Amino acid sequence: MISLRHRPPHFPVKRPSRRQTVTMVVGFLCRDGVVIGADTQVTGANYTFPECKLLNFEWHNGSGILGYAGDRDLFKSFSRDLLSSIHDGATLNDDDIRATLIDCLAALKARKDALLIMAGYWIDGSRFPSLVNSTSSQKLVDVADCEVIGYADSPLARYLLGRFRELPRVTVQQARLYAVDFIAQAKKYDGNFVGGDINLYSIEDHDCEIWPRATSGAAIVRECKYTRMITSGMDEWEREIGQLNSALDQYVFDLTNRDQELSPAKLSGPVKVFRSWANR
Repeated sequence: MISLRHRPPHFPVKRPSRRQTVTMVVGFLCRDGVVIGADTQVTGANYTFPECKLLNFEWHNGSGILGYAGDRDLFKSFSRDLLSSIHDGATLNDDDIRATLIDCLAALKARKDALLIMAGYWIDGSRFPSLVNSTSSQKLVDVADCEVIGYADSPLARYLLGRFRELPRVTVQQARLYAVDFIAQAKKYDGNFVGGDINLYSIEDHDCEIWPRATSGAAIVRECKYTRMITSGMDEWEREIGQLNSALDQYVFDLTNRDQELSPAKLSGPVKVFRSWANR
């Protein structure tokens, strides 16, 4: 007897969702300026490639720096709008800068892909710089000390931010080192999404020119403030910070080891070496 073959049930096939682009951009509001750092790994659906995720923008009476997390093409569109709206001859106040950032974000509202930005700026005559980041609803939020975008929801980022926020307000010199440490930890523990070289941008008082020698790029001098980008030498910074962290871990081990006499010299040596390197 021949039986009828029943058509198999229909299972709708969903198109795989586009892989979310993840990066780590970290910003610090400092006593003497502002620092933004980012990794350089752009992650696509099935590929990665290196690219700087930071830019600076100048106008007649101020300087700004910016990093992004999210869709690369969206950022290219955003940066074109921003740089065409803020130009060298413009005289702008704080409200003008914020309105321009919001307008440039609003122009991308129809796009489905996400874009987050971290922006720091310093207007001539103002006592302190400003640091803001955008939200998923395209609003700007003031950053009081430090914030991470892109990788912000990870337990690692929350742990690093929590420890940092227990400290007093840092200087630009210190924030650069913290930025490298934050990003280096993300590279180490989630290298599929955060990787490549580390780039840093900062705005600071011209009288506070202190940093390790492993830097490159020319400073853009503006009255009493300047913008500086560091694009090389970060491997040395990562190595020095890693060695210090290892020494601190070893010291905690010795401190809690009942079977061994505590020797402060074990820590003082690495600490002196790091301090000499960081302040040379």
